[in-house]
Amino acid sequence: MLKSKKKALFVDYSEFSILAARTSSSTVPMQIEAIMEIPLDTAQSGQDLFESFYDFGGTRFAQAVCGVYPNSRFVHVHEFDSVGKARDPKNLETTLQEKFKVDTAKMNVEVLSGKDGESFDFKSGNEKSVLFCGAAIDEFQDWQDRLLKLGVYPLRLEMGSIATIGAVADFALFEEVKGPVLFFEMKASGALISVINKGGIDDARVISSGLDSIFPLLQAELGLKDESSARRIFFSNTFDFAEMGPKLLRNVIRELQASIGSYEVKTGQMIEHIFVSLLPKNLSWISRTLSSTLGVQTLRVDYARWLNDLGVEVGDAVDLSNLGSRWLGLFSLLGEYQQRTFKQSEQDEVKSDTAPVAN
Repeated sequence: MLKSKKKALFVDYSEFSILAARTSSSTVPMQIEAIMEIPLDTAQSGQDLFESFYDFGGTRFAQAVCGVYPNSRFVHVHEFDSVGKARDPKNLETTLQEKFKVDTAKMNVEVLSGKDGESFDFKSGNEKSVLFCGAAIDEFQDWQDRLLKLGVYPLRLEMGSIATIGAVADFALFEEVKGPVLFFEMKASGALISVINKGGIDDARVISSGLDSIFPLLQAELGLKDESSARRIFFSNTFDFAEMGPKLLRNVIRELQASIGSYEVKTGQMIEHIFVSLLPKNLSWISRTLSSTLGVQTLRVDYARWLNDLGVEVGDAVDLSNLGSRWLGLFSLLGEYQQRTFKQSEQDEVKSDTAPVAN
């Protein structure tokens, strides 16, 4: 049994949902004691909201590790000509501004290793490939304010997309998944894609087609009077979009096919798996449509086995068996990833699933 330590709170807050986990401690080994989903339109906050879930201990705020998703968030991979150029902060800033059109004065930017996602070593690193990630400074402040209104004080505020990419990379190594995995995360104005391969990030970029690109197509398909009506129907639980999915996602699919084709030609490696993060249960048809249209399998995470390997025990009252991919953002905040190495499995089959996955 785990030793008794101070309980901890983890919160994953996106435009779709607020997910929370209470654990027996803030560091591994820990046990997940409870999980819950908080309605986005809740009028409650603080102790009223977390009553019976987390003990505030008489304080106004509950301290938590938090993942958030600013709409301006971005991920880019760039390989420099030399290690020296990669280590030069001025050269990094110029690349961000000129190649990726990132306003570094307004953005909170992190530079990570393209090899393993660790913090980039400017002094002694010997890598030419870097991962740029970040979002607008004022958006991070906005998300922090939202958390404070809920009664949550962020001990650590992470960009949930990067935490989730790291979790997919670690799980793929844990399961010895063969070949690269396409990570896909939609936002309002576009989508983040990343190609994860053997624990590293081979490619990462932002594509222009996101959720906003769907609404005019849905308006035309249903003969609605405006895009706002299409938006309301899209996010409702009253309409099944599976049949018209390829039409609604045609802009997204076109950009993904171009990115996949470019990667496969460049590397000679075939992408056979996709992981679609963040989307709520009523939008699970998007994952199924992309899987079938692109001809790739959906990577399904066995949360209990993977978390146990990271030193996170699952309490008897917690059932993770039917949770879909959107929960990985929350669980990615819990563990401490090991320095795994890729081992080629003797079996040809990998842990994947082409059937619908519960969200």
